[in-house]
Amino acid sequence: MSKTKRLLTPLESIQMAWGLKLRDFRQWCQPTTQALFDWKSRRLEGAIVVARTSMMDDVEAMLKSLQENQNDKASGDTSESGTSVYLPVMMTAISAIETPPDFDQLIPQPQWMPGVVPSDPLQRVIEFRTTPAAYRCQIAFFAPDPHSVSAISNQFVNFFKFEAKRQFDVFYEIGFAGEHIIRDAWNFRVVENSLYPDKADAGLKNMHIITVDCNITGLEPIVVGLGAEWDNVTDTGEPESSLPSNAGSGSGNTTGGGKPLPGFKPLPGHRTPSDVLGKYVIEADIKDTDLQGETRVSIDPDTHIITQTQVGDDTP
Repeated sequence: MSKTKRLLTPLESIQMAWGLKLRDFRQWCQPTTQALFDWKSRRLEGAIVVARTSMMDDVEAMLKSLQENQNDKASGDTSESGTSVYLPVMMTAISAIETPPDFDQLIPQPQWMPGVVPSDPLQRVIEFRTTPAAYRCQIAFFAPDPHSVSAISNQFVNFFKFEAKRQFDVFYEIGFAGEHIIRDAWNFRVVENSLYPDKADAGLKNMHIITVDCNITGLEPIVVGLGAEWDNVTDTGEPESSLPSNAGSGSGNTTGGGKPLPGFKPLPGHRTPSDVLGKYVIEADIKDTDLQGETRVSIDPDTHIITQTQVGDDTP
């Protein structure tokens, strides 16, 4: 399987981070009704469910999805009696906002910058740039009584008035060290100063629904030099084989094969060549001021095996 398919996409990374934030809210909020106490105590996969992006603003589609996936079993109930939907339940959908945030909200870094990713065990030299991104996040809370949806609504809004809760890290998967996936944390935050809950109707008298929307923004990293399979095609110039050429017959305007048609020259790239990226320190001495001697850390360039050796202060 291609390595590119093993790494999370930016949207998948956002979904995981947002799901963790909702888990934090569940443990933070106080259960003021028996239904909310049951929701806080239930197995996670039956309490918070991620909906498809296409279900945004469609609570009926969300409810149908819950029924089809039987969140009663996800909650730990293996009996076949009763409804397959355990209430209360929270569903969430996330959609990318195609219009980027204003420049005064987020300042991107569109040019390549050199650096080293702290979580890279090989400490390789990389290049990175950043792209501003915004996502719309929606939660829909389904409960059997109006008191529970009102309590969740009030506490959810209050949760994001706490500045520390409005910010959270998104861990992007940006490359490899052997089979090890390298992740890097980038900060996102909820933009709105106030959230406005809204009631929804699924046509059922014994079900009460509240929805709350918010937008989150942050910078997404684009990193080259960490062994991901797209490293050799990102801003490295046009492949000559991709230009219109004189190969074949007919008009001659085919792709690949012969020489490019007159006037077609490959556009150059702008990043550091691949043979320069990926460099790393193979030996370094670490001095602890409280101890005698030093720790020498070495990396075998071929096997990437890291060894540590204690040496004296005067060892060359």
